[in-house]
Amino acid sequence: MRSKVKITVVKQFLPEDIFGHEYTLVSGQTVSNCSMKAGSEFISDGSGNKPEGFCPHAWNSIFKNVHLLTWGGGYPETIGEGISFGVCPDGLRPVIFKLEKIE
Repeated sequence: MRSKVKITVVKQFLPEDIFGHEYTLVSGQTVSNCSMKAGSEFISDGSGNKPEGFCPHAWNSIFKNVHLLTWGGGYPETIGEGISFGVCPDGLRPVIFKLEKIE
């Protein structure tokens, strides 16, 4: 049986956190902050579809863990039953997510 998964934004890193200063692209534009804010929550309904308003790049990186929890898998011996963590691979402003199976 499929479960829903709650996705919570745990932490958003800024370019300053990574490099110690703002990061400027080759185009001359300064990298802006990611729109995913700490404390934001999203629900994956178990269909495999990205939740409304969720970043597609972040979704691609955490989907495998969401899918694992949706179908009852997990990491009970290390993280805990029905819990996982994932990270967006944006090296300029990564975001960490907590994933929790919900009934």
